[in-house]
Parts: sequence; structure tokens; C-alpha cells
Amino acid sequence: MSGNAAAPPSANDSLTARSPSRARRGTLTTGVAVGIAVILLVVGLGGGYLIGKNLATSSSGNGPSYTITETGSTLIYPLMNLLGPNFTALYPNIQVSPAGTGSGTGISSAEAGLVDIGGTDAYLTPSVAAQHNLINVPIAISAQLVFYNLPGVNVHLNLNGTILAMIWAGKITQWNNPLIEAANPGVSLPAQTIIPLHRSDGSGDTFMFTSLCYLSWSGWPGGYGTTYSWQAGQPGYQGNSGMVTGLSDTKYGIAYIGISYLAEAQAAGLQYAALGDQAANVNGLNPANYILPSPANISMDANLALQNLQPPSVAISLILGGVPGATHLQLGQGGTMPTSTYPTPYPDTNLEYTLISTHPASPAKQKWVVAFLEWALSYGNLPAYMQAVHFLPLTAEVIGYDMQALSSVSVSA
Repeated sequence: MSGNAAAPPSANDSLTARSPSRARRGTLTTGVAVGIAVILLVVGLGGGYLIGKNLATSSSGNGPSYTITETGSTLIYPLMNLLGPNFTALYPNIQVSPAGTGSGTGISSAEAGLVDIGGTDAYLTPSVAAQHNLINVPIAISAQLVFYNLPGVNVHLNLNGTILAMIWAGKITQWNNPLIEAANPGVSLPAQTIIPLHRSDGSGDTFMFTSLCYLSWSGWPGGYGTTYSWQAGQPGYQGNSGMVTGLSDTKYGIAYIGISYLAEAQAAGLQYAALGDQAANVNGLNPANYILPSPANISMDANLALQNLQPPSVAISLILGGVPGATHLQLGQGGTMPTSTYPTPYPDTNLEYTLISTHPASPAKQKWVVAFLEWALSYGNLPAYMQAVHFLPLTAEVIGYDMQALSSVSVSA
């Protein structure tokens, strides 16, 4: 590899959560050091693979020029928008052009070969990926927040998956509903109609949120996915930015929004909830079962879920600590309960995926696509890059399987 990695950006330290009115598990700050070491040689369980294999044979600034196209998840978009210019600073002949179009578009564009990289919060099952000669390549650990626009309520409300599912299903319609009040003792909630917002585009955030509802409440009227048949009359918005704007304009509204848009949502005066872990779906009245997002709590959920990883596949849900013994959600299994090792897992956590072809039309260009992802998984996975968009770095185990997957891609010599 020629040259040194571009210096990572300074971590954004603007994430200071206002103290809630009662004890809560965790706060969302960037001052917490993430204890995940990213090294240049990662050994996966099935064998070793050297990070930077393609970079090591690629000359900086020499050879043909390429533009790597990426589209999809608006949750991933801020990270891609950060990594692209830093990669180009090392390799000026390579541009990275990302677009936030929604995970549904990221998946369909990758399947049709319209882009080099499809970004998605929703993995492709191994059979579907193989059908389209694609591989899942996770690049970060993310989370989703539930924001609300409640004038006069400036605390982090306690909301569990059952309550959220019942709100979006139209079974809970008022903010002062007894179930919400019981989970939030001492908070004065208005007698106002709740207005739930959803994504109108194919969205990995919708996949995450409907998965949470699906696992939490047996009465959830439907499955989960990047699209969903929402209740009539509920407003829809495109992209995470659209959700932030829509919610800021909707008093008494509630919305699910990716964590990489936290600063934007807070600037709009929106507040986010402490979400109930799996135990909260059993005992919704115990305040100890409600978790605020923090690097430590998001990492706990990821660690719970990754115990269910089925190598070499990395197609796995992290929602509610993952589903034991499965790489997809299954009705009635629920999520993993908190453990003594991981007592406060933030339940709405996920891997962020990129999709690339194993049999590209241009192996010469694909060499650079692979090189970019190798760089993103090594230097780009440093905590400072991740913290800038409120993500967490991958574990070394997942990076190892990513590198093994990338070694299967057809590239020019």
C-alpha cells in the first residue's frame, strides 16, 4: 500500500444528552472510548486474510481513473460521504460517489448491476445474495432512535417495543394512554393524539423498526421489511432527513430515525426515547429495563447478537440482541434477554451492509471497489471515523469474515 492512511476526523463531541428525570441505563455521548481494536491483520475463524491486499498492489495516483458509485441507505450515507474524500486523498484517480436513496433502492440497484456498491441496513439472505452474485459486506454497527415532538416534555420517555408496535398499529392513539403513563411515572403526558410517521421509500430503517415491532408484540399486524403496509392516514416521508423535517413540523408526532441523523434531529429540537429491552416486553413497568443509546449499550446488543453468527454468513439481525439459532427473524422466538455480561443492551441495533458483485462487468474497476472496502474496514473503521456519524467499529471477527468474502470477488491481476 503506498502512502499512509488519511488522518481520521476529530470525533464530534456535541452528543450530550439532557439528564432524564429518573435513573436510566446509559447516555449518548462520544466521550466514551470504544474498546474495539482494529489492526492491519485480521484472522477470521476460517482462515487469515491480509487487509489491504488490493491496496498493496494499487499505485497512488497512477493508472486509469474510476468513479465508484454507491447508493442506498440514508443511514449509511453520512459515513460514505465521509470515507469517500479520505480515500480519494490517498488515491486521487479514484472518486467515490455516494447517494442516499434508501435501502430498497440500494438493494435493487445492486441486484440490477446499476451501481458498484449498494448500501442497506437490511441484509440479503445468503440464497438471495447468491442468486444475484452479491455478497453482504458489513461496514459498521449502527442504531436507530425513536424521536418525538412533544411540547413541554423534555425528558427521555420510556417506550418499549410493545408500546411502539401498538402505536403504529393504531391500538394506542393518545399520549396519555395508561400503558405509556405506567412506563413513565412522574411525567405529565398530554391528552393529545399521537401522530406516527413512517418512511415512504424502501428503507432499512423501516426494516429495523418493523423487526423491533414484530419481535416485541405478538399482535403486530404484519411482518417486517424495507416496506410495510402502514395504517391509513399515517404520514410518510422520504429518507432520514425527510423524517427529521416531517417530525419537526408535526406536534405530538413520533418517528424512527437512524442514529447518524442525531445531530440534525437535536438541532430541530426533537427528543429521543429510552427503549425497552426484551425484559421490558415482559415487565414494562420496571424502569431498569429501559436503555438509552450509548456506545457501550449499543456494543452490548451487538455482542449478544453476534453470538448467533453462523459463519461464514454475516446475514444476521442485531435487533433485541438477535434471534438465537437463526440468521433471520422468526415469529415467536423473540429476542435475547439481557445477561450478567451484557446487562444493558440497546435493543434497536444493527449492522450496516454494503452489497457488491462477485462477478463484476469490469474486474479492473472492481479491484478498486474491493480496495475501497478493504480500506473502509481497516482505516475507515477506526473509532474517530465511526464516532463522527455515531456508529461503532465492527468486531475483529466480523472484519475477518468480510475480508474472506472480499477475497472471493473477481478482480483483475
